[in-house]
Amino acid sequence: MERLLLSKREAAEALGCSVRTIENMIARKQLASRRLGKRRMIPYAALAQLAKRDTLIITGTGPQGEGGGTDGSGENVSQ
Repeated sequence: MERLLLSKREAAEALGCSVRTIENMIARKQLASRRLGKRRMIPYAALAQLAKRDTLIITGTGPQGEGGGTDGSGENVSQ
């Protein structure tokens, strides 16, 4: 069974970033977190949602196979 809550350090390792980046995202309300006693914990589901939200989805190719596609919102993405 997967853990439901991760520490800031574990969240940073999972995302491949620094603990300070996690703290900044929490402060800017970009990443949900919960207090558990004195500890700040991040729900695993919030990390998964963040990773999904910030992933660029390329759905096609432009002329000569260079980039193109959408960013998931229907907007065209050019390189």
